[in-house]
Amino acid sequence: MKKSSNLCFLIFFILITLSFNALAQSQFKISGSVIDSLKKPIEGVSIRLITDKDTLRSTSDAKGNFAFAKVTRNKFYLTITALGYKPFASTYETESSKKNSVLEPIMLKMETIRLEDVEVKVKVEPIKIKKDTIEYNAAAYTVRENDKVEDLLKQLQGIEVDEKGAVTAMGKKMTKLRVNGEDFFTSNVEDYIRQLPADIIAKLQVIEDYGDEANFTGIKVGTPQKMLNLVTKPGMDKGVFGGVNMSSATNNAHNLGGNGSIWKKTKQIGFGGRYGITNNEFTKMNNGGLNGNIRDKISKEFSFNGGYHFSNGINKSVQSNYLETFNPQGTIFDLRESANSSRSLNNNINLGLNGATKKNYFNISLSGALANTHNDAVSTSNKTGFIRQDLMSNSGSRNSNPNVNGSINWSRRLANNKRSLSMGFNFGTSEGNSNSTINDIIRYYNETTNVLVKDSLLNRLIDNNTSNSNFGGNFQFSNSLKKPNDSTGYSFINLSYRFSVSRSRNLQTTTVTNPLGNSFVVDSLGQDYVSNFINQNFGIGFNTNAKRISYNLGLNFSPSIIIGKYQNTGQELKNYQLNFSPSANLSYQIKDNGNLSFGYNGYTSSPDFNKLQPVRNNNDVQNLIIGNPDLKATSSHTADFSYNQFDLKSGLSIMAGLSGTFAFNSVVSNTVFLRDTLNSLKQQTTYENVNGVYNVGGNYSLNKRLMTNKLSLSINGNVAYNRNVFYTENVLNRSSGINISNAFRFNLNEKKYSFNTSVSYSFSSNTYSIMNQNIKNIQVLALNGSASWIPNKRFRVNASASKSLNFGYNLYTGNPLLVNMGLNTSFLKDNRLLFSIQANDLFNQGALFSTSITNNSISENRTRFISRFVQATLGYNLSQFGNKKGRTNVNLSGVEFN
Repeated sequence: MKKSSNLCFLIFFILITLSFNALAQSQFKISGSVIDSLKKPIEGVSIRLITDKDTLRSTSDAKGNFAFAKVTRNKFYLTITALGYKPFASTYETESSKKNSVLEPIMLKMETIRLEDVEVKVKVEPIKIKKDTIEYNAAAYTVRENDKVEDLLKQLQGIEVDEKGAVTAMGKKMTKLRVNGEDFFTSNVEDYIRQLPADIIAKLQVIEDYGDEANFTGIKVGTPQKMLNLVTKPGMDKGVFGGVNMSSATNNAHNLGGNGSIWKKTKQIGFGGRYGITNNEFTKMNNGGLNGNIRDKISKEFSFNGGYHFSNGINKSVQSNYLETFNPQGTIFDLRESANSSRSLNNNINLGLNGATKKNYFNISLSGALANTHNDAVSTSNKTGFIRQDLMSNSGSRNSNPNVNGSINWSRRLANNKRSLSMGFNFGTSEGNSNSTINDIIRYYNETTNVLVKDSLLNRLIDNNTSNSNFGGNFQFSNSLKKPNDSTGYSFINLSYRFSVSRSRNLQTTTVTNPLGNSFVVDSLGQDYVSNFINQNFGIGFNTNAKRISYNLGLNFSPSIIIGKYQNTGQELKNYQLNFSPSANLSYQIKDNGNLSFGYNGYTSSPDFNKLQPVRNNNDVQNLIIGNPDLKATSSHTADFSYNQFDLKSGLSIMAGLSGTFAFNSVVSNTVFLRDTLNSLKQQTTYENVNGVYNVGGNYSLNKRLMTNKLSLSINGNVAYNRNVFYTENVLNRSSGINISNAFRFNLNEKKYSFNTSVSYSFSSNTYSIMNQNIKNIQVLALNGSASWIPNKRFRVNASASKSLNFGYNLYTGNPLLVNMGLNTSFLKDNRLLFSIQANDLFNQGALFSTSITNNSISENRTRFISRFVQATLGYNLSQFGNKKGRTNVNLSGVEFN
């Protein structure tokens, strides 16, 4: 019996010991998250946690989170591996008293194989499409000596780069630039894609960006902006670039400029200056400017940025404008010629402070500007058709416009990241002071015989002072509906409130001088008016983010009020309105390298201040303008849908999109004809609210890549339909327009040569409900081609040609043939010295045309300039990235062209 008792006691003791050991071994819970250089979560990462006895394995979920529930030691070794990223390994030791420990977010860096060191036998994937990102692999495209990022962007499907360097992705402008996930200098896309060499880039990412605060909280609502993120090759995340440039061309244009940038990962210092002169029969310019910017880390969590920009300029130009206006009483044809001269002095400064910790994010920004301008214009207007009048006008104005703007935003994660709270405040103030002198001579003609009957002279001095101020704030709270480490994703509900208050005052005095030289103030042409606009927005939303799909649904209520007061009479005007709009955003990852996205949002805007003023504006004596203080706020709604798909095996990629905008209480014009004191006709424009204004459109791009991505065949196009509503002679009318354009492109890019050609056709038709459905059609057929020959690293020849066939314009456009040719060669060690000569528009047929539609009027504009010139360039390389040297040009002297 005693032995039995001892045996039982021994078994009990062993069981108790094992239980305590088991409890001791499971007392620690370790969790964390894995992010990339953009601070976005990485899903499907392999994670191993190793102690002296055990090895635990896990993978990250859709939010990048991972967790180990049974860790036997508070000191452990963590390894992380993921395809396309560098492996991570580190030793951790947590406090032994803590049962639950959350690690700091672990950032993985991109890993790129150096093509010169490794023979790649697999097919390079040029495009990788994710839920909110399209990623281009630079190794799949042709990068030549001296190519810039701009040259690489031009090879990418769905991306267009215009002559000024503005980048659009599937019709939407790129608004922000980052490098390796960090803000880059001023974040100006146009400035830096022409400075950064293409051969330091590994990947280019086009991202649907909802802002830094949304990336921190995970709440992505509203309309995203297009952001370009450049991922550099290893070791190429630092450098010095910039230089001095001087140029002189045969159109009597001379420029001197310089810039420098120091880039050491997070530390960025930039500076620059420029001065230019152009003096010919059509254009006179004298412009200069200085700028400087800095961005750096104060600590691991905090960074600051600042910048200053100064510009001073004198500009003169000559323009032609043809305006065709439809009216039930007849059509008015107006041919206008103008010579404009302006002088400007601008100062801009901006400061910013950013911080992000595990629990908090905040941003403080402050900017200010001071602009002074002086404008002089001489113009003539010759009206024919329903009205026969000539107007000769001479005007001058001086303006001063100082302004200050600022904002503060703060976000915090609460309750183990299950909740978040965000708050923000913004403010702004601006003033405007202008003095305008307007001298008009009007000639009147007999409506039947077109014989000159009389003329009149009107001289006015208008003194206008405005002040505007605004402030607003926002509050947002979200609560998670699933655990953060749920591998299926996460969901949360959020509540938001936003408000904005703005106040504007306009004090205007008009002095008229009669033919005898006597001056007097006209009270009916003056005003002293104060306007207040208050808008609020209450929103509720539901958000979900899973492995392949993320979406949010919301409802918004926007009460607003406009209050106006006439200071002279004390009369007050009030207008209340309540707008309701749903919102939705969806992103879906298609398994085979594709995505779908949809967005719908609504917003409210107050009428333009000048359209509210019930005081006559007779700056244009042939068209008086009177505002309407009873106008309501406009409620606008936008929706867009996009589809992107790429097949590596076939090399075929498809990108397509649909978008639309419609509005309630749109502010439109009401134009009527009145008899003046001389019994002649003139127009008067007032404003009304209407419904029925909308536009819809779509775009597509089909691209087929052959010859290991060196040959690209593509078809691109877009179609847009817009419907406008307006009043003419107090009768409600409508106009509709359709615009269609299609292009076929053939691009061949080899190391030694490249050839690009395209054929495009555009058609624009506008129909009006008045005058028996008047129709205006404009068609343009264009053929474009360019070629480059690069026999060696020191020599390059460029040529381009384009032919346009234009139909439907009233101004003479011709069918211009534009031919350009250039030659580049380099000297010295590392090709440091570069010489080039460029001839533009050899046949002197260049012209700049544009067409715009406003209600029942079609406007055609032509800016005249000298497009044929020759320019020589001499450059010296001063730039270096990592261990690779780049190039910066110094432009010198020009040569004559006869």
